[in-house]
Amino acid sequence: MSENKAASGKKTGLLWAASLLATALVTLFATIWFQNASIMNGGLTGSQKQALLADMRLNLAQSAEKEKSAVLSASDEESADFAEQSKASARAVNRNLKKLEATVTKSGSDKEKELVGKFGKSWAELQEIDGELLEAAMQHTNAKALGLSNSIGAELQQKIDDNLFKLTARLKPDARKMQMDKIASDARIAVRTIAILQMRHIDDDADADKKKLEASMQAEQAKVSTALKTLDKMTGKKSRVYIREASTDFGEFMRVNAEIVRLSTLNTNNSTAALSLGKKRMLEAECDRALEALQKLATAKP
Repeated sequence: MSENKAASGKKTGLLWAASLLATALVTLFATIWFQNASIMNGGLTGSQKQALLADMRLNLAQSAEKEKSAVLSASDEESADFAEQSKASARAVNRNLKKLEATVTKSGSDKEKELVGKFGKSWAELQEIDGELLEAAMQHTNAKALGLSNSIGAELQQKIDDNLFKLTARLKPDARKMQMDKIASDARIAVRTIAILQMRHIDDDADADKKKLEASMQAEQAKVSTALKTLDKMTGKKSRVYIREASTDFGEFMRVNAEIVRLSTLNTNNSTAALSLGKKRMLEAECDRALEALQKLATAKP
């Protein structure tokens, strides 16, 4: 008998729990439906608008922060990761903007409509800049150019130096050695000058300045080529291997230089930093001011 009562009580308890769960689910779905219906019909309350605007300001700030991290990151992988995070926050702003526009269009004041219009205009410009900026931020062309100059370029420069020193180390008579030493020294100085010009090219922002530096590189290249040809004519059979290796290394050095110039001309590190700290920051401030003003208006409404 007691077992039947226990079973009956257990069954009643389960039915009661199921009823409570069903009621909770119905309430939840009803709440979600009414909230969505309210948004679709332009019926956001003041508190709902405040929450929406607060979320927009938060995602606006997060998008800007992640964009800055993408620009400043040292690797392509890190930049790509931060760029995607920035885009995700921007997508959240876009979703909320659609909800805000819907409710303000139907029930907003003239001031609210004006502020939403200002935000939309500034936000559209900001998104256009971000598209260009985040793409460029992942390329790191100036950093890659610098890496080439400091690694392969520096190694080839040292090999040229070594072979030119070996070329003139045991020359006789002294007068001939002095003459060839002077020509070899001129070649080494010209190679070093090209390396210095690479650094200036990487750091410079203006295209016109970069072109002038490239012209200077070509002038120094001509000096090295002339010196190497002169030394080749003056070199005996025993030392010819050194001048040939120096000439081969210089040819490779100039191929690396061409790649350095190409990467530096793209100028993504410098251009993204300038863009990130320039007009983009002004547009972000305009967007945030518009959202802040809308928050104040929402606070004054029930």
